[in-house]
Amino acid sequence: MAFLLALVFFFGPLGAFLLGARPQAIENRPLAQFPSPSDGWSFFPEFTTWATDHLPLRGEAVRGNAAFSERVFGEPPSYRTEAGTGGGPTAGVPSGDGTATDTTQQQGAQYPQVLAGKNGWLYYGQDAANLCQPTRTVPEVLTRLNRLAAAVQASGRRFVLTVAPDKSTIHPQDLPDTYLGKGCSEQRRSEFWQALARTPPSGYLDLRGPLESEIRRSGDPVYRPTDTHWGPRGAAVYVQALAGRLDPALAASTSVVETGRSTEPGDLGVMIGQPSDDPVQGVELSRPGVTPVGRDSLRLPEMPFGPETFTDTTSGAPLFGPKTLLLGDSFSSASADMLGGLFSSVTLLHNEVAGQYPQAVADLMVDNDVVVYEIVERTIASGRGALIEDASLDAIEKTLAAHPR
Repeated sequence: MAFLLALVFFFGPLGAFLLGARPQAIENRPLAQFPSPSDGWSFFPEFTTWATDHLPLRGEAVRGNAAFSERVFGEPPSYRTEAGTGGGPTAGVPSGDGTATDTTQQQGAQYPQVLAGKNGWLYYGQDAANLCQPTRTVPEVLTRLNRLAAAVQASGRRFVLTVAPDKSTIHPQDLPDTYLGKGCSEQRRSEFWQALARTPPSGYLDLRGPLESEIRRSGDPVYRPTDTHWGPRGAAVYVQALAGRLDPALAASTSVVETGRSTEPGDLGVMIGQPSDDPVQGVELSRPGVTPVGRDSLRLPEMPFGPETFTDTTSGAPLFGPKTLLLGDSFSSASADMLGGLFSSVTLLHNEVAGQYPQAVADLMVDNDVVVYEIVERTIASGRGALIEDASLDAIEKTLAAHPR
């Protein structure tokens, strides 16, 4: 029996492949590409990610594990969440949240990857894990954000900073009554938001207040039950707030149109082998006369890991004219349908690229008039974020000082 089980374990995926089973993307990202040997030592971890992604029957195995855990233990499987950030998407991490740096093992904590809340709601485990394992104090985080803002503004460029609140912050009512990290994450979250309200960094644009106002106004949630990101209503709040900060005329010429209810798959259910679709109240931003240049629609792609520039023209609603660099994460990706109609020219880049290429990001800022930095709460509130690392700040300060507007 042991021999037969070993054969199934080692050769079952190969047999499934020969019978026609093919790997499928089961997470909120494409399957990993095969790495190049020229990547050096990073080839080996990237190869591991590729091999995991392309394992036949992987989706069935994940769902089977989830069903077993529910039936035997009465709860979804608990996967370790590694607190941190990094340069690119990895298995089990919602798109744009980056590769994790393993601090959980060092401190002995095994945080769940997904928290099963009330009323079918799921929460991303890093909402708690990151905040319970901060890398910097809150005052130091604000000091570094001010240093970043000062470098951009002193060069004659505009700077906008906005923090996408965690789902745990905006919709805490459906969190489980108890979970690992509840006390320390709540304490850090409160300290962070109080500090932002008391001494906001230069260029800061608040999103938490407008998101909570939209919940009260509409009576609907602005985040999705089984996804870590905001839904269309939350995206509209973000884009409208950004438009108003960049140029009040942008917001004045923009209207919100409801497009009816639909469903969208959530990324958190997939991570624990329980995929589900969320009910979504669709909304879109109407900007009459705005036309994309060189692409089929105004929609922008997910935040790329190499700079991509997009342009628009208009015969009606005004566009924001200054060249803009948007350094965002998966929350900007979740707003891609609405961001694309604001700018004459916008360059997109994932904000964690600065971790590996600080000078390249600094050089990119030189070519733009406005820098918008959007980052999720669980990253910046815990002291992480590639743009506030020493290498990034040093490169940005020196480069922009040498190239003033």
